[in-house]
Amino acid sequence: METIFEHLKEVALVDITTSNTNPRSDFDEQSIQELAESIKEHGLLQPLLVRPKDKGYELVCGERRLRACKLIDLKLVPVQIKDLNDQEALEAQIIENLEREDVHPLREAETFRLMIDKGEYTIEDIAAKIAKSEKFILQRLSLNNLNAEWKKLFFRNDINLSKALIIARLDKKYQKEVAQNASDWSGGIKSAQQLQSYIDSNITALISKAIFNPLDENLVKKAGACINCPKRSGANCSLFPDVKEEDRCFDKVCFGEKTEKHIENEIESIINNAENVHLIKSKHQAIDEDLSEKLKKLDINVLVEYDDFETIHGKDERKNKIRGFWVNGYDHGKYVSIRLTKKQEVKALDPKSKESVDAQIEKINTRAKRMLELDGEKVHKRIIEAMCETEELTVLGKHKYCDATEKVNRLIVWNALSWPKKEHYGKLLDMDKYKKEGTAGFLKRLMELTKDDMAIIINNVGYDSFKSSLPTYSEAMALRSLAESFGSIPIEDFEKEQKAIADKRISRRKERVTKLKNSVKS
Repeated sequence: METIFEHLKEVALVDITTSNTNPRSDFDEQSIQELAESIKEHGLLQPLLVRPKDKGYELVCGERRLRACKLIDLKLVPVQIKDLNDQEALEAQIIENLEREDVHPLREAETFRLMIDKGEYTIEDIAAKIAKSEKFILQRLSLNNLNAEWKKLFFRNDINLSKALIIARLDKKYQKEVAQNASDWSGGIKSAQQLQSYIDSNITALISKAIFNPLDENLVKKAGACINCPKRSGANCSLFPDVKEEDRCFDKVCFGEKTEKHIENEIESIINNAENVHLIKSKHQAIDEDLSEKLKKLDINVLVEYDDFETIHGKDERKNKIRGFWVNGYDHGKYVSIRLTKKQEVKALDPKSKESVDAQIEKINTRAKRMLELDGEKVHKRIIEAMCETEELTVLGKHKYCDATEKVNRLIVWNALSWPKKEHYGKLLDMDKYKKEGTAGFLKRLMELTKDDMAIIINNVGYDSFKSSLPTYSEAMALRSLAESFGSIPIEDFEKEQKAIADKRISRRKERVTKLKNSVKS
C-alpha cells in the first residue's frame, strides 16, 4: 500500500461516500450519538481512511466516525488518503473490523466468509493474518450455517457461543427440530449439555453402532462411504472438539437410509440363499406394510417371538445353529441365535424325505417366479422416482405430444370405464385380439383403435362422470355439447317444455304477490 497524498488532509464531508464492501453492517445508534458529542467537544482525533475515486473519495475505514460527524453536521474531516485497489481496501476493512473489541462472533464468521468468497484467501491465510489458529477460523466459519432463527437468538445473547457452535454443525432441517425442543422449564434455552444430549439422542448416531458397513460406498451411492463424509465428527475434529467418543454421524436421514437399505439387502439375501436363517418379529409390533405384502407374495412366514421361537442369550453351543433376523422391534436389522418352539419343530421334521424335498423345491421355484415379479416392481419404482425429477414431467412445453402420451391418454380413459362397459365394449372392439401377448398385446390393440372407436369410450366415460343431478357448470355444458353433437336429442323441445312450466310458475308467483300487496290495509 502506497500513500500518494499527504499523510493527513482535510476534505469536505460531502465528498466522502461509504463503501459497499464494509463487513460491518450493524451500528449502535446510542454509541454513535455519544461519539458525536465527543467529536463536537474534542474534535475527530483519529482520521478516516479513504481512497480516491473519480469523484471525491470512498471511505475504507471509519464508518462509525463518519456517521458521528454527519450527526453534528461537520463540514470538513481529517482523512488519510491511500491509493488502494479493491483487494487491499477489502483487507483493510476486514482487519479493522476484526480488531474491534465488541465484534460479535457471527460478524467474524461473515467476515471470514467474505474474505474467502471475495478475496484470494484460504483458511491458512486468514489464520496467519489475524494471528489465530485454523481451528478458530473453522469454528467461526461454521457459524454461517446457523439458520435465521438461531442467528437472531445469538445476536440477542439468548444463546452463547458454545450453544451456537453446537447448533451450527447441524443441517438446517435439524436446527429447526432442535429449536422446537430447545426451551427449558422457565421458557429459556436449555444448557449446552442439555442441547447436546437431545442432539445425541434424536439426531446424531454413533457410527460404531451402525448395523451397516460404514466403509461400503455402494450401499447408498449418492451418499458414498461414511469415512469420506464431512458430516462425520471424526472427519473434522476442529468442528467437533467436544465429541470425545467415537465418530458420530450428524445426518440422521442418511444414516436411516443406509440402515433401511442394509436391512432390505439382508432380507433379500435371506430369502434367496440362507435357509438356516428365519425372519423373525416381535409379537407386539407390526412389520412394515410393503415388506409384509412382499413376504405374502413369496409365501414366507415371519416367525413370531414366544409363539414360534425363543431367543438364545449368550454363547450358542449347539452343533446345528438356527439364526433369526429381526425385521422389527428393538433389535431391528440384527441377527440372533434362536430356538424353535415345538410347533415349529413339528413342521420341520424329516427335512430329507422325498415329500419334504419336493415341497422345498416347489417353494424355491415359486419364490423365484415371484421374485421376478418383484424385480419388475422395483424397476417401476425407480422409473417413477426418476420421472418426478425430470423437467419433461414438470415444465410446460418441455415435452411434446407423442405416441407414448397418446397411449397413457387412451389407457386412462379405458380404465375409467365401469366394469360392465369394459366387458361390453371389450368384446365389440376385440380388445383380446392379442391376448397371448399379455399386457403388451392389450396396449397394442388399444393403440390400434380408431378415433371413432375411442369416441364411444370417451363419450361413455364422460356420460358416467357428468350425469350427476348436480354437476358443475363446466361439466353440464360439456355434456350438453356432447348431446348436441349427437343430433338426435331434441334439446330445444326440452327447453320449450321447461320454459312453459316456468312461465306458469312465474305467473302464479306474480298473482300471489299482487294479492298480498292488495290485502294490506291502507
